[in-house]
Amino acid sequence: MHEPVVTARLEVSRREALLSGAALCGLGFAHSAARSADKPRVDPFHDPGYSLIHARADLIKRLGDEARQAQERPRIVNGIHVTGLPASLPELDGAVTNVLKASGIPGAALCIAKNERLVCTRGYGRASLVGSVPVEPTMPATIMSVSKALTATAALTLVRDGKLRLDDLAFKILQDGPLLARGQSVDPRLHKITVRQLMSHTSGLFNVVETLNDPGRFHALAQQGRIQLIHGRIGQNDLVRVGMGHKLLFEPGSKFSYSGQGMQVLGRIVEKVGELRLDRYIQRHICGPLSMHSYYVGSYLKDDQYHRFLKPNREGLYAMCPAIYDKKQKRHRPPSDSSGEYVSWGQADACGWGSMSAIDLLRWVTFFFDLVGPELSKEATDRPWVVNDQGKRVQGGAGLGWFVYGGGDGKAGINHEGAWPGERSFAEHRPGGGSFAVLVNSDDDPQVGKIIDAPRQFLNKLKTFPDGAPDWKDYGFPGIFVRRE
Repeated sequence: MHEPVVTARLEVSRREALLSGAALCGLGFAHSAARSADKPRVDPFHDPGYSLIHARADLIKRLGDEARQAQERPRIVNGIHVTGLPASLPELDGAVTNVLKASGIPGAALCIAKNERLVCTRGYGRASLVGSVPVEPTMPATIMSVSKALTATAALTLVRDGKLRLDDLAFKILQDGPLLARGQSVDPRLHKITVRQLMSHTSGLFNVVETLNDPGRFHALAQQGRIQLIHGRIGQNDLVRVGMGHKLLFEPGSKFSYSGQGMQVLGRIVEKVGELRLDRYIQRHICGPLSMHSYYVGSYLKDDQYHRFLKPNREGLYAMCPAIYDKKQKRHRPPSDSSGEYVSWGQADACGWGSMSAIDLLRWVTFFFDLVGPELSKEATDRPWVVNDQGKRVQGGAGLGWFVYGGGDGKAGINHEGAWPGERSFAEHRPGGGSFAVLVNSDDDPQVGKIIDAPRQFLNKLKTFPDGAPDWKDYGFPGIFVRRE
């Protein structure tokens, strides 16, 4: 019996709420936020810089010849295009292509490592329902709620470097006052929330941050001089201040409840302490050390890019496209070609709109423990004791940003799932030293679950590395990551 996907049940309520009317945002990161000493510091709460999508040529130019050829010349397995290395993995390729063929899921990307060595990279099928572009291991997709673990990783690098403590009070760091609507007041328990509780989903803050969206009110606040709009829209920190008027669900630390708002608050703490906008901090302090190049965030797109992103085939952008499963018709359909109001700027950067390729997602989850260091590795897998709805004392589902299963003392496994209409993401680091990452352009969860289970079962049976297994260097990485003190 394999390890459970512990996040699936937590994403359901979020998906249902978001399906009721939240708009999809999701793309773009261009350059590092590194600033030279002779330039003034940009306020991370009001940074107006845009994100940009990466061109395919910029991402594959780092690949070795064999890895590039494995993408330029897809193989056909069971009628499905397959890219990646090594050339032949009959059992894994058969398992995944059988699911794609039977279910109508357009495509998937997955990458696997064992004992920090790269085992295989794979792209299967098509990037969208309405095109013929093959999925590649270097092709980015929205990682959705896996962004929460990325935000927590950013905060943990600050803890590692002595700039932040897990038991610091969250709102004592931020200090900015709330933006209350008529009849609202601040729950006094808000000021008890710690950084640790934000990461472990025990803060008592609510989940679905999209419910805060009220453009009319935001423009009124700006006219009153109470907030500063960025490109005509509210900034992330001010959106957190709006959420401060919501009553907590419980006493901080007493229960476990998945919280998007908690991660949004944590993102603002990273900005305040790290002195960079969250995506820029992640680029410099996570992607930089790990040599990841595909990451971008969909919260800061220019209007033209956002509208291109809404197209069913994303207008030739190098990205996997959602395919929404219609349960009644029992088939997939592309997302509607909507030209509705542009709402991307500032939307939920810390908890939902990061994007990266499967190979970069694998790189991060494989070396997460190395990046944060041994002391925080143990902290990250410790699940706090809480009281459940039946009044019993149990351990919460999450450690520090990741969901945790298995044993303690650093021998536990970590994973996180992301979900949005038409797409899923998953990353896992197993107790035995294996890790894998999966991106799928479908929300047919029973079938997506089979694809996620394929690399898990592959690792369970893996005794020796397959012939022709790639090296990290084949994909432009310097090799096994070793953090410099």
